[in-house]
Amino acid sequence: MKLVFVICAALAAFVPRSQAKEKDSSALWEKAVVTLEVTRKQYDYQQPWSRRVDQVQKMATIVGPNEILTTADYLADETLLRLQKGGRGRWWRGELVWIDYHANLALVTVREAGFWKDTAVAKLSDPTPVHGEVSIARWRNGDLEVRKADINRMVVKHSKLSFIDFAQLEVDSELNGAGWAEAIILGDRLVGLTSSKEEHSCTVIPSSLIQQCLAARNHQPYRGLGYFAFVWQRSNNPENLQHLKLVGEPRGAIVVEIPAEIRDKSTLEPYDVILEIDGFKIDSQGDYKDPQFGNLSLENLANRKKGAGDECRMKVWRHGKIQDVIYTIPKADFATQLVPHAVFDREPEYVMMGGLLFQPLTEPFLQSWGSDWSRKAPFRLSYATQEKPTPDRPSIVVLSSVLPDPVNLGYQDARYMMVDKLNGQPIRRLNDLIEAKTKSTNGFHVLEFHAGDSVSRLVLDASDTEAATSRVLKRYGIDRDYVLAPVPSPSK
Repeated sequence: MKLVFVICAALAAFVPRSQAKEKDSSALWEKAVVTLEVTRKQYDYQQPWSRRVDQVQKMATIVGPNEILTTADYLADETLLRLQKGGRGRWWRGELVWIDYHANLALVTVREAGFWKDTAVAKLSDPTPVHGEVSIARWRNGDLEVRKADINRMVVKHSKLSFIDFAQLEVDSELNGAGWAEAIILGDRLVGLTSSKEEHSCTVIPSSLIQQCLAARNHQPYRGLGYFAFVWQRSNNPENLQHLKLVGEPRGAIVVEIPAEIRDKSTLEPYDVILEIDGFKIDSQGDYKDPQFGNLSLENLANRKKGAGDECRMKVWRHGKIQDVIYTIPKADFATQLVPHAVFDREPEYVMMGGLLFQPLTEPFLQSWGSDWSRKAPFRLSYATQEKPTPDRPSIVVLSSVLPDPVNLGYQDARYMMVDKLNGQPIRRLNDLIEAKTKSTNGFHVLEFHAGDSVSRLVLDASDTEAATSRVLKRYGIDRDYVLAPVPSPSK
């Protein structure tokens, strides 16, 4: 009887302490998790002069004095930020203080001191857990909703807003409507922020990357994330390694392509076999063994405790022997792509000439065809996203549509064609059109398209083109005949 009494007493003492700990944790997140409302401009890329106001709500988490962390998603072109604490009550005016679209992270703040009363700071989990049970916390209908979830694995995948890869958590959860920067929590620690959700799996930006980016932000100028600017393939086909005279068990990643714009500066060469990066051995699948997260793709080593401009030490097999190579990690930059993955914080570019609408080819433009744009958009435009820029072809200019006017009679169906030349001048960027249209050819504007398009050339009467442009602008209520962004400078 005495033993039973002791056990019961111990359990009685244990349960309240456990419940108290859980209650303390819940109280922390009630004060650290806030609701963020974003009002922003949204553009119609088929009619780039048109815009509307869009509004979304997402979560954010207080991570420091006057610092509130959220994802960068839906913050581009923001016009108003408002924050609400406690799930209900007053909305406070917010301000964006830092954003990294490639990392999909942002910090906002509230200048009014009253907002910070009765709030709490969440600490980042260090290290980031890679298995086990966690919770998802968010405000819903005025109550803090905390649901259990399970960490599935750490995997290297594309950032939601960028073309770069880094390690992200996959978390299994039945929670509906997640993916809006909800806090992934473990006790009193922030494990990460959700960036998206598909079926029962959330993709989560881990605390390890958040910590790295926030620390780097304190060292100005902020360099941001980088990436490996080369294409590689696995070496699990023994014949490939045999051809390269690398004997033994298959290992390493074979470099198959280096972008033309950096080929002269690259320390790597085609057909190099990358055997090690920063002391980590690369296996035949292109993976390395991370001491914290296990087997991951080598792509993660471009951002594992590194940023743009940092160096990687590589061992490569080249010309029948091992060589040491220093590789400088280039900065992730949308402007270096032939078809930019994203265009943030600026209105769409266009040039109107005699009713002909010219636009740069970008993924936001292609997304006008919906979520399945890669299949529904015109094939040649969609396929161009797989191509690399060259010095002679840094971008693609498209004749996207024709607004009818007598000067362009007969050309109303011409659309979605890639421009090659105007009046004999190569059109490498949209800006080139402005100069080229001042130099007509024998009184005509001669527009030439890339080989393979349905129309090879188009001719306009130069004497009436300017007047036609004015007529079209007035008829369709367009306030400007062109919008151009500065020509990007080469990335360092």
